[in-house]
Amino acid sequence: MTLEARLAFVLFFFALWCLLGLLPWALAAVLTRGRGALLALPLALAGAAAGGILVPILGLRDAFGFFLSLPVALAGGALASAAAIALGRRISPPAAGSNIGRRDE
Repeated sequence: MTLEARLAFVLFFFALWCLLGLLPWALAAVLTRGRGALLALPLALAGAAAGGILVPILGLRDAFGFFLSLPVALAGGALASAAAIALGRRISPPAAGSNIGRRDE
Protein backbone atom coordinates (compact mmCIF):
# COMPACT_ATOMS: atom_id res chain seq x y z
CA MET A 1 0.00 0.00 0.00
CA THR A 2 1.43 3.38 -0.96
CA LEU A 3 1.88 6.26 1.44
CA GLU A 4 -0.90 8.25 -0.23
CA ALA A 5 -3.34 5.37 0.13
CA ARG A 6 -2.47 4.95 3.81
CA LEU A 7 -2.91 8.67 4.40
CA ALA A 8 -6.30 8.69 2.65
CA PHE A 9 -7.35 5.66 4.70
CA VAL A 10 -6.42 7.30 8.01
CA LEU A 11 -8.07 10.59 7.01
CA PHE A 12 -11.25 8.70 6.16
CA PHE A 13 -11.31 7.25 9.68
CA PHE A 14 -10.82 10.65 11.30
CA ALA A 15 -13.51 12.21 9.10
CA LEU A 16 -15.95 9.46 10.04
CA TRP A 17 -15.17 9.72 13.74
CA CYS A 18 -15.55 13.51 13.66
CA LEU A 19 -18.85 13.18 11.82
CA LEU A 20 -20.05 10.90 14.61
CA GLY A 21 -18.81 13.48 17.13
CA LEU A 22 -21.01 16.12 15.51
CA LEU A 23 -24.20 14.18 16.25
CA PRO A 24 -24.16 14.44 20.07
CA TRP A 25 -22.84 18.01 19.82
CA ALA A 26 -25.79 19.02 17.63
CA LEU A 27 -28.24 17.36 20.02
CA ALA A 28 -26.63 19.07 23.01
CA ALA A 29 -26.65 22.42 21.20
CA VAL A 30 -30.37 22.11 20.52
CA LEU A 31 -31.19 21.01 24.07
CA THR A 32 -29.22 23.87 25.64
CA ARG A 33 -30.47 26.38 23.05
CA GLY A 34 -26.92 27.09 21.96
CA ARG A 35 -25.57 28.15 25.35
CA GLY A 36 -22.00 26.87 25.49
CA ALA A 37 -22.22 25.07 22.16
CA LEU A 38 -19.50 27.10 20.46
CA LEU A 39 -16.95 26.05 23.06
CA ALA A 40 -18.17 22.46 22.88
CA LEU A 41 -17.73 22.00 19.12
CA PRO A 42 -13.94 21.55 18.93
CA LEU A 43 -13.92 19.56 22.14
CA ALA A 44 -16.63 17.23 20.85
CA LEU A 45 -14.64 16.61 17.68
CA ALA A 46 -11.46 16.01 19.68
CA GLY A 47 -13.29 13.66 22.04
CA ALA A 48 -14.73 11.68 19.14
CA ALA A 49 -11.34 11.40 17.45
CA ALA A 50 -9.68 10.39 20.72
CA GLY A 51 -12.33 7.76 21.37
CA GLY A 52 -12.05 6.42 17.85
CA ILE A 53 -8.25 6.20 17.88
CA LEU A 54 -8.30 4.51 21.28
CA VAL A 55 -9.71 1.27 19.84
CA PRO A 56 -6.84 0.57 17.37
CA ILE A 57 -4.30 1.66 19.97
CA LEU A 58 -5.67 -1.00 22.32
CA GLY A 59 -5.03 -3.61 19.63
CA LEU A 60 -8.30 -4.10 17.76
CA ARG A 61 -7.12 -3.43 14.21
CA ASP A 62 -9.52 -5.65 12.28
CA ALA A 63 -13.09 -5.20 11.04
CA PHE A 64 -14.46 -5.73 14.55
CA GLY A 65 -12.20 -2.93 15.80
CA PHE A 66 -13.46 -0.60 13.09
CA PHE A 67 -17.10 -1.27 13.94
CA LEU A 68 -16.35 -0.97 17.65
CA SER A 69 -14.61 2.37 17.12
CA LEU A 70 -17.81 3.94 15.76
CA PRO A 71 -19.89 3.79 18.97
CA VAL A 72 -16.79 4.58 21.00
CA ALA A 73 -16.29 7.74 18.93
CA LEU A 74 -19.95 8.62 19.40
CA ALA A 75 -19.62 8.19 23.16
CA GLY A 76 -16.39 10.19 23.23
CA GLY A 77 -18.06 13.04 21.37
CA ALA A 78 -21.04 12.96 23.72
CA LEU A 79 -18.86 12.95 26.81
CA ALA A 80 -16.64 15.77 25.58
CA SER A 81 -19.64 17.80 24.43
CA ALA A 82 -21.40 17.47 27.79
CA ALA A 83 -18.23 18.37 29.66
CA ALA A 84 -17.60 21.42 27.48
CA ILE A 85 -21.16 22.69 27.85
CA ALA A 86 -20.95 22.29 31.62
CA LEU A 87 -17.62 24.14 31.59
CA GLY A 88 -19.10 26.88 29.42
CA ARG A 89 -21.94 27.40 31.88
CA ARG A 90 -19.51 27.67 34.78
CA ILE A 91 -17.23 30.26 33.17
CA SER A 92 -19.87 32.40 31.45
CA PRO A 93 -21.21 35.49 33.19
CA PRO A 94 -24.84 35.45 34.33
CA ALA A 95 -27.49 36.69 31.93
CA ALA A 96 -28.49 40.36 32.01
CA GLY A 97 -32.00 39.75 33.34
CA SER A 98 -31.17 37.20 36.00
CA ASN A 99 -31.54 37.78 39.73
CA ILE A 100 -28.28 36.11 40.67
CA GLY A 101 -26.32 38.14 43.19
CA ARG A 102 -29.03 40.78 43.62
CA ARG A 103 -30.98 41.37 46.81
CA ASP A 104 -34.51 42.71 46.84
CA GLU A 105 -35.04 45.40 49.40
